[in-house]
Amino acid sequence: MRDEEIRQEIVRACRVLTRLRLVEGFGHVSARLNDGSVLITPRKGLGLVTEAELVHLSLDGEILNSGNPPLEAAMHLAVFAARPDVAAISRTHSKYVNVMGIAGQPIEVVHGFGAELRGTVPVHKSPYLVTSHVQGRAVVEALMTAHAVVLPGNGCLVVGDSVGDSCVKAIFLEESAELQFLARQLGPVSPWAPDAIASRLQSDLPNEPIRAWEFYSTIYAQ
Repeated sequence: MRDEEIRQEIVRACRVLTRLRLVEGFGHVSARLNDGSVLITPRKGLGLVTEAELVHLSLDGEILNSGNPPLEAAMHLAVFAARPDVAAISRTHSKYVNVMGIAGQPIEVVHGFGAELRGTVPVHKSPYLVTSHVQGRAVVEALMTAHAVVLPGNGCLVVGDSVGDSCVKAIFLEESAELQFLARQLGPVSPWAPDAIASRLQSDLPNEPIRAWEFYSTIYAQ
């Protein structure tokens, strides 16, 4: 995907996450450009962000334009540096993900769309804003090879192989958290086994997240 298309995808993701109320005045979206540098949303509510305001950063954190990066840019950069498989990040504050994080309970795969998260989403130990390289590395250690990590009392960070992929996974993560919480009101919950997750992914991967992004970006990003 060309850099200009990545810019457009970031803004669309901002609109989708806002209209689905996974973010309100806070949150970020970032993406790796073709030269390895990073675009990230500025210190501004995502629903208000324009393409011209996106901040261009080197992996070392140098601002390559005149933008105003969010306080947690260090967390995004640490993940991009440690995970070459990650092309984009969605940083959200959705309700049920926060409920699970406050309770210190990892989010499991409990429904079909949740299989896109590949397995257990861990909970980071620290509730503090990630504003330094050291804190960013701690998030990377909590994330490991997972596709998301819960930041207790502070939402989550979700990675993907495109902006649309990270946005869709953030939506599916919130669905998983809500379903897991509600089902526990009726009794114990049994997470999907690895073979069930693999079977789901093999049956419709990669069409499922692409189809979902087509829908969300058409209906909610206008």
